[in-house]
Amino acid sequence: MNWKMRGRVFGLALLSVNFVAANAGYSVGPAQAASSDPVITYEQSDSAMNAAQAKARVQLGAFFDNVLDTEGNLTADAGVKVAVPVEGGGVEVIWVSPFGMQEGAFVGLLANRPQSIKDKQVGDPITFSEAQVRDWYIYGDDGKMYGSYTTRVMLADMSASSAARVREMLSPSPVPASWQ
Repeated sequence: MNWKMRGRVFGLALLSVNFVAANAGYSVGPAQAASSDPVITYEQSDSAMNAAQAKARVQLGAFFDNVLDTEGNLTADAGVKVAVPVEGGGVEVIWVSPFGMQEGAFVGLLANRPQSIKDKQVGDPITFSEAQVRDWYIYGDDGKMYGSYTTRVMLADMSASSAARVREMLSPSPVPASWQ
């Protein structure tokens, strides 16, 4: 399966990889408007979600080393979840893929339908810093998705069918063995 198809399958399967952290806390919105899966809400202080983001950030350097070449070009089927400030305060945390470095900043395309980012749609370009990255994913040679720490936390709150689809895609460990 090529990286574009994996990205589409990933977006459809997760249905809810997009967090909004505004005054109401974290909420998960469907990747496709036609999705019938409910929105899952997390408080900004949710300890499991915050721990997942912290764990993802610990591996961020290794992730970038393994997915970006020396010129900042993406070399793997990978994406990042980025905290984007929204009007009125707060942030929306949303998947960006593909991405790379350009003139000292990260640039990429929104991989999910924004819930609170005004005037942006799936596929629109976005610029962000490393400090805004909250999670990451990469597909390994085994076809499994590594990283996705926040998605792993969300499994318990997804419908059984959505969780089953996502579990099939996820690697047992979030970190590829070759990174250890």
